[in-house]
Amino acid sequence: MRPIFGKRSPMDGIVSLTRDVAEAFVAREERRTGSKMDAYEAVARAVGTTSEWLRKFLSSNAAKEPRLTVGFKILMVYRRVCERVEQAGDRERELKEQIDAALEGAGLLVGRAQGTNSVSAKAGATLEETAEI
Repeated sequence: MRPIFGKRSPMDGIVSLTRDVAEAFVAREERRTGSKMDAYEAVARAVGTTSEWLRKFLSSNAAKEPRLTVGFKILMVYRRVCERVEQAGDRERELKEQIDAALEGAGLLVGRAQGTNSVSAKAGATLEETAEI
């Protein structure tokens, strides 16, 4: 039986998701390291591939689809990054609430600022902390 060209396979959605996650992962690492090339290296090292393949995979459809192990690792390692960011945010919110309670108790807190959020917690988890699977 011949394959039908142009027909979408169920894997297309997974590959698209993997590409989106890899792009977000590289962007996060670029903010952390200050260099896009260093970000490609760090992400590639974390997921067990080469930075050359990762650049090709993200820049065009010239690269082959990721091996199952690489695709899975991209998804899992970035998921761990997200979990660490959420945990850091939760810790910072708890500390802020404790500080606000202490200041209120001492009569030093006049009004609570609405909608403030700490960005420092979101940048807290490093790639090395999250790459262990």
